[in-house]
Amino acid sequence: MVEGKCMYMCPESERNLRELQRRLHPFEIVKGTEKTKRPSADPDATVKEYSRPAAGKAEVIPSDLRPPKVLFKTWSYLVDKILSKNDISYLARYNFVFDRLRSIRQDAVIQRSEQPEIITILEQAVRFHHLSSYRLCEQSMGDFDTKICNDHMNECLSRLLLFYQFYPNLCRNQVEFQSLYLLCNLGSTNAAMHILSLPVKIRKHPRIQLALHLNRAYLEHNFVRFIRLIEKCNYIESCALLKYRTAFLISSLETMNTAYHSKVLTFPACVLSDWLGFDSAHQALCFCQECGLTIKDDSICFTKGAMKERSKMKHKRTFSQKFVDCKLKKRSPPDIIKGLEINETEKPQVDMWNYVN
Repeated sequence: MVEGKCMYMCPESERNLRELQRRLHPFEIVKGTEKTKRPSADPDATVKEYSRPAAGKAEVIPSDLRPPKVLFKTWSYLVDKILSKNDISYLARYNFVFDRLRSIRQDAVIQRSEQPEIITILEQAVRFHHLSSYRLCEQSMGDFDTKICNDHMNECLSRLLLFYQFYPNLCRNQVEFQSLYLLCNLGSTNAAMHILSLPVKIRKHPRIQLALHLNRAYLEHNFVRFIRLIEKCNYIESCALLKYRTAFLISSLETMNTAYHSKVLTFPACVLSDWLGFDSAHQALCFCQECGLTIKDDSICFTKGAMKERSKMKHKRTFSQKFVDCKLKKRSPPDIIKGLEINETEKPQVDMWNYVN
């Protein structure tokens, strides 16, 4: 097993090489040298970039690897100093942090690091990916790929579950991330069985119970119950659930289109907005119109056969003030990623049996 010896956020050899090749990121350049022929690298701001392993590549040397404590210091710098730059677009901050996080995880894997610092990094990385997936949900595919972000989040979460299995004494945040695992895999038998196999103390925790009830409502397609339960979720949990929103709304409208079919009567948009969790009646009307339903004044005409085929619908992921943004309050991205928002909503009041019909 290789043990890292680099005490800097970026090995000196890489820093000098990238300075020579003019491959420094604007966040890494010494102020005042940006417009010079050869911008200077700031040793306190340059962070090791991700390098894809390649066949025939020389074996990694210890001086190029950062030990766990330095990896944690590097990650803390990215969270506290880069993600807090509110004068820079979140997309620019995300791209930089995403790449440097991959490098941190790579160094940890090469060293087979299992220290508490690595667990903390992975936990915060999961929150970072969920936060970013939501903050950038309205970006074009060319600027932000939701699938890639979610794939990396799942990699971090899967590794966390292994840590929780083998090092339970180091996992004080296990409830939060076991819950997120189920919320990221609603409808999965394997995910549900994993949760049910956890120790009783963890399984009976209110956050785990909330995730189980959401999973049940999802499987039963009880859309009113599902929406009511989302209201009890904290910010990160709500971000995680956003990926189900469009498909769940379409499926709910298909059910309602059959149940409330009428050639004469219409369904009030304000009621639909409340039932399905739209931010406004106008938003509900626009969504229904894209689904092929007829709009009459401020109401929807449910008619059998009116819904478009899903492949022909062009819904876009959008922000949700009602279920996500309102829970952010005045917290900054670093606050969210470090888990400072979790404590306030740690024990949601969940009515275990009173399902809405």
